Amino acid sequence: MQEPEPSAAAGISSEESVGPVRIFMRSYFSTNFLWTALHTSRLVSELESAEGDRPHFDMAHRSYAASSVIASATFLEAVVSELFQDALDGHALDGDGYLEPLRVEAVSAMAKVWRATSNGRSLDALEKWQWLLECCDRERLDRGAAPAQDAGLVIRLRNALVHFKPENVAADEEHELEKSLKGRFPDNYLMEGSGNPWWPSHGLGHGCSAWAVSSSRALADHVLAEVGIEPNYSRIETAGWNGLAP
Repeated sequence: MQEPEPSAAAGISSEESVGPVRIFMRSYFSTNFLWTALHTSRLVSELESAEGDRPHFDMAHRSYAASSVIASATFLEAVVSELFQDALDGHALDGDGYLEPLRVEAVSAMAKVWRATSNGRSLDALEKWQWLLECCDRERLDRGAAPAQDAGLVIRLRNALVHFKPENVAADEEHELEKSLKGRFPDNYLMEGSGNPWWPSHGLGHGCSAWAVSSSRALADHVLAEVGIEPNYSRIETAGWNGLAP
């Protein structure tokens, strides 16, 4: 039997019925930031473990440590921002999509929050996580206790590095960051025995970078488990980081 011709009333011609195939890809950079944080923290550890005289300053060591802290905090903010953007775009809602486990009402609430806050621009990183919990009818985090307290300090430390301002600090003077951070992680082993002020000489090292990664990950893991989401970074890690060890 001959196929009927397309209806002129439908406004479709036989030439127009099949258009070019377009392939879309969606990237999630939070996973790259986590990989960077883990990788640079490992490099810091290797430098502190190497043989050599102490104390001594190492440019690569400080650079890797700062990069790890910055990447850790950026990861923490990127994960939740990506999920809110998915909700606004109506993406990843079925199949193995990241938002598939959530109720329709939760996704709708997330989209409204993201739209009302100009894509999160009026929210700090921790407030984004609080809103994710609230949209999913879960209890908000206590910002004065783990994991929110440590995650908040990681963000504060990231801001101090990204918006760094040089200042004169006496060796016997307690810096504001020292008051909040000292004792939460081991000091920089390369500067052991140095009379330099604690920040940044003693504070910024492998202990700090490892703490920043674990604190950021702890909050993300906690909230995402609470709402039932298996994130991109977890899936990529389980798959072996695409063959690259962090």
